[in-house]
Amino acid sequence: MSTPKFCSQCGSPLTEGAKFCASCGNPTAASAAPAAPAEESPAPSEEPSNEKKAGAPDAPDLSAPAPEKAKPAEKKADKPAEKKADEGKKSAYVDPVAALLAGGDDDDDDDLSDHLDLPDGDVGGGKKAPPVGLIALIGFVAVIGGGGAFIAADDELNSRFRCNILGEKSACVTEEDRLWEIEQQEKKEEMELMTHHYGGFDLSFTPESDASFTLVQKRYEEARGDFVKRIREGATDKRTFKEKKVGVYSTGKSVEGVIKGRIKFSANAPSDVTFKPEQGKALVLPLSLSELPLLEREQVDGNGKRLNADDIEKLEKERDAKGADAKKDPRYRVKTQALSTWVYEIHISAKGYKPRSVVFFEPPLPPDINRKKMEEEDKVTFRPFKRHPDGKFVIENATFDLLPEPRTLWTRYIQAQKEIFCLQKTKEYQARDEQGKKDAEALLWEQKAFTKVLLEIAHQNDEDPEWIKYKEEQFKDYKCPELVAP
Repeated sequence: MSTPKFCSQCGSPLTEGAKFCASCGNPTAASAAPAAPAEESPAPSEEPSNEKKAGAPDAPDLSAPAPEKAKPAEKKADKPAEKKADEGKKSAYVDPVAALLAGGDDDDDDDLSDHLDLPDGDVGGGKKAPPVGLIALIGFVAVIGGGGAFIAADDELNSRFRCNILGEKSACVTEEDRLWEIEQQEKKEEMELMTHHYGGFDLSFTPESDASFTLVQKRYEEARGDFVKRIREGATDKRTFKEKKVGVYSTGKSVEGVIKGRIKFSANAPSDVTFKPEQGKALVLPLSLSELPLLEREQVDGNGKRLNADDIEKLEKERDAKGADAKKDPRYRVKTQALSTWVYEIHISAKGYKPRSVVFFEPPLPPDINRKKMEEEDKVTFRPFKRHPDGKFVIENATFDLLPEPRTLWTRYIQAQKEIFCLQKTKEYQARDEQGKKDAEALLWEQKAFTKVLLEIAHQNDEDPEWIKYKEEQFKDYKCPELVAP
């Protein structure tokens, strides 16, 4: 049998001796001859007609007689050709993942469906069971969250966690350390609110040689809580008087070698008078007073023992030497129990002068001192300490002159009157008007150290019969001194 010139399937021209068509791959009629016994398979195939239509543009002239005779052989060869093509496809390697993604009609689909079988009655697919890994993760998170909440609720565990795990140094403290820090913080607040106040002033008065004086120190005490409420909230002043000390006078040389007067307060002073004129005993004025306590804390240790300034200084040195061990010792836990405030009084007296009393204080005054009444009735002078920018409390002017009795001024008063008498006889005085004459007399009184107050006291003698008699004796046969021309 000779090889046909055209493909029986698609009609494309065939090369001589070719067993398969170069266009569609179907075997030629000669190569398909041995497969003739398969003609009994009656199943016709519509595929040749479709392929023939697809290859129509390349088909040769249909009037050629050869293709018409080959048509019966084409139908017989269709089935064996399809089987060979399928066998060729099956023999090729197929990637299972790619096949799964492609969703082809493979036999593995049946196996995969076995794993995805839905329970009976669950139409459209039910909820999938969560994977084991997700359950473990949720459990781990729950344990961590519960542990964190438990640690956060316990202050001690929370501190240890932040100290050991998070590395927060501030949390690396024990309960004992925390209490110690609280006490130190309270102490710091006390230091800011209850800072010690000390005052000073230079005291002087007249007459110096004939005057006696007594300097008194009075201490008032107030509970710490009451003090805080009074300062911060304006609560009632609950200070109470506790003790009185009298100043003891002495003299000594200063660093510069100058002799100065000194005062030391004592509860057991030998006398109620600080200084009084005596034979061979001189008073040195001004009297410099410094470091006078105005406000101080009354402190106790952890055992309730009252501490003075020396005790506190000693405890601080011991505490610093012991270091961290001092935190456990209650003796070093110094606390403020009360506050003390001081008021100072000076009483000055001299023969022929009216006595005088002065109160030195840091505002406000204690509740038992009625300033208005004492100023009006007892003629007491009040001088408050004023705080300077450097923190020191001082009295700006602590000089006090005793007011003389009217008779004490007799000598000075009669001498001034004699000069006024002579002034009134001068031509210059007589040439002035009334206001000019008053101004001239006022200037003379000022030159003779007669202040307005002293002049008022001196005029009290004008109604004294003894003074009138004394004046007449002094002016009897008195002649004004003649002025010598320069």
